[in-house]
Amino acid sequence: MERFKLLITLLSFILPIGSIAAPHYTSSHCDTPYYGATLSYVQITKEPEFMHGYQFMLIYDPQQFKWRQFNVYFDGGLGHFWITNRPYYRTLSIYSISPVVRYTFKKRGPVSPYIEFGIGIAYFNHLKFDDRNLGMHPTFQDKMGAGFYLGTTQQFSLGLHAVHYSNAGLSAYNHGITIPMVVDIGYRFS
Repeated sequence: MERFKLLITLLSFILPIGSIAAPHYTSSHCDTPYYGATLSYVQITKEPEFMHGYQFMLIYDPQQFKWRQFNVYFDGGLGHFWITNRPYYRTLSIYSISPVVRYTFKKRGPVSPYIEFGIGIAYFNHLKFDDRNLGMHPTFQDKMGAGFYLGTTQQFSLGLHAVHYSNAGLSAYNHGITIPMVVDIGYRFS
């Protein structure tokens, strides 16, 4: 319980940093937030090795956290994973929320490439997964990736990410989960 209180205290200092808004554009179109959804499917796993799964994330991009080609958006959602090399069915659900920093390169025709990274918080619904002891329910999510927006209105996105879940040593057990390649397909509603 003490470690959970420490985690909440640390987050209370970190999260206000995101409220320092960069100068935003004056056009009313640029002030309109974007909402979207991303569906991700695990392609390559490392820890545990025979894991499969998917993530469904909702995106909120408030547009006031833009500065030149950088912006900060927020994603939150659910990941569901399972192990296939066991005689019994092992599953794990992970709930997460994260600020993500994205750098979008100059538009190249109907394609706008980007790179991004984010560190957020997550919650495991089980403490055991395969032969791994995850230590505690609250944990951290680290992700980085690259992709591109498609189309004239940039509504669609396609990307690759690496994701890692770990409790950062806040528990005696810290067998994290590492996913070196996740394929993302996204859509922006507005």
